[in-house]
Amino acid sequence: MTKTLIIGATGTVGGLVLDEAVRRGVDVRALVRNKERANLPDTVELVEGDLADREAVSRAVRGVDSAFYVSPHETNEIEIATVFGQEAERAGARLVFGGFHIEDADAREAAARAIPAYKPKLQLAAFLASTDTRPAMFSLTNFAQNDEVFRADIEAGVFPTPLHVGGVNRIDLRDAAEVLTNALTDVSFAAGSYQLVGPESLNGEQSARIWAEALGREVRYTGDDPQWREAFAKRLQGQKLQDWIRSFELLSAAAIPTDPADVETMTKLLGHAPRTFRDYVRDAVA
Repeated sequence: MTKTLIIGATGTVGGLVLDEAVRRGVDVRALVRNKERANLPDTVELVEGDLADREAVSRAVRGVDSAFYVSPHETNEIEIATVFGQEAERAGARLVFGGFHIEDADAREAAARAIPAYKPKLQLAAFLASTDTRPAMFSLTNFAQNDEVFRADIEAGVFPTPLHVGGVNRIDLRDAAEVLTNALTDVSFAAGSYQLVGPESLNGEQSARIWAEALGREVRYTGDDPQWREAFAKRLQGQKLQDWIRSFELLSAAAIPTDPADVETMTKLLGHAPRTFRDYVRDAVA
């Protein structure tokens, strides 16, 4: 496929997908709210508009072979995902999704009952998976790059992110970006649902220790302090703050073990072993 549209190009996931696509020489278009503030490479074609504006989405997706969608932190996330899926289908673009998706309908309904706050995310992903776009649906585990939000805290000696003592699988989004870009550019990449993972599960204490080793100074884990939500409120706001609090309430309450079979699949999708959390921290510090 020769031309791709990337949503969320100025954000964390979409930004890394865009970087990987540009590195490969892909013809990239991005839908941005403000062209002047986008600060994207000159080779990227910019379409200005909002995801809630069907006309803007239609202009953005027109003429592309594939489109990457990551759901923004908005209260109308179902509505804007519906618009995007419909317009991608109308344009004949292959849709690639990165976020939270459960393919099995019964398991999805059970998850929605168990985690009511995640019901809209499950619904929008299910809709995108149902579109006639040869959709490739990627569910991602906890992002190593989430730590960048709290980088100042970490460098000051505090790791405030709550992670279950039993460990949570953490993925370096650079690996996710490689696989997502493969799906966007390779016509032979099979439609379906995929789980993208890192090679290991880590708890908060372990994550803090890895940062301490890389920085050469003490980093204390404070995610088990009931006041961790206040630390989040200092770095985030609006719907994104609410989404992150809900997510980390879950990550602090339940472990996410690493399935060797998932790591093997991830290795095959990448063509190399997935990066470790230590790899991410080392490169971030460097």
